[in-house]
Amino acid sequence: MSAELTGTVALRLTGVGSKSEMTSVVLVPDEAGPDDAVVLRRRDAEALDAEAELAAYAGKHVRVRGTQGWSTFVVDEIEEA
Repeated sequence: MSAELTGTVALRLTGVGSKSEMTSVVLVPDEAGPDDAVVLRRRDAEALDAEAELAAYAGKHVRVRGTQGWSTFVVDEIEEA
């Protein structure tokens, strides 16, 4: 099911203290607190860490469309809001 979120993109360390610790691109949704960030991934991502295409939006307010997964939001479209 397709979903849409708006918020600010940031780069954050996720999985801290585990074997899956990495820098990720996250969205801090408008209607959530700063600790409620959602990890963003492209549907066709080849690596697990931060993707350059999504990281380019860091610090910008955006609208993303895609699919909400259990631990990530799979991005089909992203645009500055």
